[in-house]
Amino acid sequence: MIAIKKQASACVLGLALFTAPAANAEGAALSPNAAADLLYQLEMLQQEVSSLRGRLEEQEHELNKMRERQRDRYVDLDRRISLLLTQQAQSPVVGTAVVSEADSSPDVATPTVVASPVVTGSVATAPVASVSVATAPVVLQAPAANVEESYKAAYELIRNKQFDQAKAAFEQFVQQHPNVTLTGNAYYWLGELELVLGNPAAAINQFSVVVNKFVGHSKVADATYKLGIVSDQIGQQDIAVQYMQRVVSDFPDSSAATKATAYLTNLK
Repeated sequence: MIAIKKQASACVLGLALFTAPAANAEGAALSPNAAADLLYQLEMLQQEVSSLRGRLEEQEHELNKMRERQRDRYVDLDRRISLLLTQQAQSPVVGTAVVSEADSSPDVATPTVVASPVVTGSVATAPVASVSVATAPVVLQAPAANVEESYKAAYELIRNKQFDQAKAAFEQFVQQHPNVTLTGNAYYWLGELELVLGNPAAAINQFSVVVNKFVGHSKVADATYKLGIVSDQIGQQDIAVQYMQRVVSDFPDSSAATKATAYLTNLK
């Protein structure tokens, strides 16, 4: 955009240079050929200025659209945070994940789970079918008081809309505490933060970790739903439908299933 403005300024300067001699000629007559040539060059410069202005307006329009999309992401996250805070106010337990008895048992066999697409540098093109995951889902433990405080501190950064700092805090949390119930929550919020920060591929990775490594965790239904939402946002509607159908079939009594059902209904 700056380059276009410089080009437009150069064209305006060119117009001034061409018109100045005519203004300073003090009545000196120009030959017909010279006058025609000058008029032609003036018209060409005017056309170029008009073209540059058009390009500048197009780029300003695109920039405004990008700003609107970013603002919508922030508004959406703020809405979800407000909803979560309302739910927490109605519950005596804050931010504690619920896992099945099988997941809390140290001798649980490696289960077969449905793997979600894992993305490294580009967006996945299709989900992986039902396969046995080589690495068993983690065995979760209840968090100690200091661990829960670390989680709450990271979450507080989200409430304060310090998204980059929140991402760094949750990344540190999952590295330092890989096997507590709140780790699944942390990976889920990392996925949400990646969405807000405009990184859908990274968001898919984080939500996939919740689905694959935290079987039975209370955030699996929400993470699966979000995988469907992200797939839809990047134009992979068929994959999005598969995720939504999985939410409805595997977690029929969850709030995520209600939202997934609404999504599938809107497609009809």
